Amino acid sequence: MKKNWKYLAFFSAIVLGCGLAACTEDEEVQNIVENTGAIHLNGYITKDSVLKDLGLDVDYIIDDQVTVENQAKLTIEAGVTIAFAQKGGYLQCSDNGAISMEGTKEKGIIFHGPTLNSPNGSWGYIGYFTDRPENKMSYVSLMHGGSEKEQGVLRIESEGSVSVKNCLIDGSLGNGVFNVFADNALTAFENNTIMNVEKSPLLLQSFKFLKNIADNNIYSNNKINCITFDFYANTIDETVTFNDLGYDYLFNEDFTIEGEGRMIVNENVTLKFGNGKGIWIPSGLIQINGTEGKPVTLTGYKNEAGYWRGIIFESDTQNQGGSYMKNCTISCAADKEGEDNSALYIHTAYTDGVKMISLENVKFQNILNYALTVLWDRDRNEVEGLKMPASVTFENCGHNVMVDLEYALNMTDPVFFDSLDTIEIPDEE
Repeated sequence: MKKNWKYLAFFSAIVLGCGLAACTEDEEVQNIVENTGAIHLNGYITKDSVLKDLGLDVDYIIDDQVTVENQAKLTIEAGVTIAFAQKGGYLQCSDNGAISMEGTKEKGIIFHGPTLNSPNGSWGYIGYFTDRPENKMSYVSLMHGGSEKEQGVLRIESEGSVSVKNCLIDGSLGNGVFNVFADNALTAFENNTIMNVEKSPLLLQSFKFLKNIADNNIYSNNKINCITFDFYANTIDETVTFNDLGYDYLFNEDFTIEGEGRMIVNENVTLKFGNGKGIWIPSGLIQINGTEGKPVTLTGYKNEAGYWRGIIFESDTQNQGGSYMKNCTISCAADKEGEDNSALYIHTAYTDGVKMISLENVKFQNILNYALTVLWDRDRNEVEGLKMPASVTFENCGHNVMVDLEYALNMTDPVFFDSLDTIEIPDEE
């Protein structure tokens, strides 16, 4: 059982185990401190070091900020508790440093503020800014950190990466996990719980490690209880799969599918979009694999007609099964007037009869303006690019089907129809 700890001030740097070195601005000092109370840390760790369980209620106190760098590795052993003395405090690795924290179910590793029950935002973050394979977290609890509202209590940035398993994030003024400029940020993310954060449990800026997020994580009582994307690089240019992880996905920015990009959305997934946001597909593929019992839903973050923009589909890519939407509902889209702000605008002009996308059991619902916009092939007297017959239904839409005749008949005024089956185009003047 851990002893009560004393808040003792050690202003010198310290070394424990393999040599933890903390630096002042002007010097690097190494001392061994007797186990008489919680040990204070501050500065830089430049040599391989170990923080051992001292048997105290709080083993170490980070007075301000600690950075692991210069290829050093910091190992934090099971059972260690670390308190931050101020809300700007952090522990991070950079300059090819590494932080390995591997607790056990019986002896976890705990980070908290000045007291165990400090309010959210009482300390800063744990940061991984390197991609060392030793970067690991297991059975680690991050309690009431996240003092920066636009970021998170676990930050993975630059070329950073980390494996996170069996961990708890409880409370943050911002997000739980925050990722920026790190395409391989989460090498594993399994059996974790993120709760009571003021924004999203996960705020991600890359699609590329979605495959490493398991379906056994728990997100509870968070203000935005979605896996959220907020992009710095908003292009899908390789295969990205969205599986049912038990929670919705939220896109706060527009994104593009192009080149070799292939967006696969599997059954029972809900994709939500921020206000005025949408998808543009100039090339590449979109493949939606809903089932009758478990359809896919594309909708706005708020349940309001016209909340998000919609999808502009222009691709002529036909490999790997082509583009299709099966058993899905598109709702709350078409945020303003104009054919390119339809819930789905199939803009595949001059395709020489080649059909670029198929729709099977697709429902448009609660659409502010145009639900489905298509072009007309005057040579074949048929819809451009859309495989027919298409199984499409409409409910509470401003206009169900709009046919854009500018390319085919040089007519700037669109015509509207109740369904694809009722399209009758006037003869060319």
